[in-house]
Amino acid sequence: MKYALITGVSSGIGKSTAIKFLQQGFYVFGSVRKPGDAAGLQQEFSELFHELVFDISDHNAVDAGFAIIENIVGQNRLDVFVNNAGVAKYGPIQHVLIDELRQQFEVNVFSNVYITQKALPLLGADYASKKKGKIVVISSTGGVMTRPMLGPYSASKHAVEAIYDALRREMMLFGIDVIIIQPGPIKTDIWNKAKRAENPYAGTAYEEIFDKLDDAVEQIEKIGLPASAVADKIWDACQSAKPKDRYIITPKKLAFYMAMYILPAKTLDKIFFKDLKKLNK
Repeated sequence: MKYALITGVSSGIGKSTAIKFLQQGFYVFGSVRKPGDAAGLQQEFSELFHELVFDISDHNAVDAGFAIIENIVGQNRLDVFVNNAGVAKYGPIQHVLIDELRQQFEVNVFSNVYITQKALPLLGADYASKKKGKIVVISSTGGVMTRPMLGPYSASKHAVEAIYDALRREMMLFGIDVIIIQPGPIKTDIWNKAKRAENPYAGTAYEEIFDKLDDAVEQIEKIGLPASAVADKIWDACQSAKPKDRYIITPKKLAFYMAMYILPAKTLDKIFFKDLKKLNK
């Protein structure tokens, strides 16, 4: 039996990835924040799926979840850990609430690292272990390329990029692959969950921009790939004997690669400023 742990399987990338691995015969531990959020997976794959209920920022609950995993896995190891759970916050850096920025980092960075630290012993992060698992972390094209108003989210993904670069190089000691996934526009619920009924920036120069931002994000998502495209790439990477360190998954991949790694910052400034002005009309 092969085992995978995937966080945030209630919807989007996490759910699609869980389905992919379940269909391939893996026993999947899937984390959700509320009981029953993965009921569909439990019903369809009752023999192979185990729902774990915890918020990744609740470290005590995470510890309890890992106790369950260790009890089921026994002397075996996790073959794959997909660190997917996260949240999205957006707003102007000039006015963003520090508590909101802190929550963005608490979930996407600090809790992300904590759960990875818990998973590493089960993946074979020691010299004695012969069986080695793979770590997959969901970053974003925004972890390299930052759009205006998306600073809080991009900042957290910038941190993820740096942390998992370090981890990948450290895990070479043990032969564990660390793979960074960089989705671009994907049809997921992460931005819908970020929407707020009230405009927290009313009375500032960003009031009108923020009011239109949800519509702008929806327009981008219309060209987005299905979450299953990310799941397929994660599966392929985990089956590779020599996976790449990063995978960009987005429509117009060449354009995104150019913007992320080749175009000068000043050129991107002009491109993104044009978009910002459109929202400000």
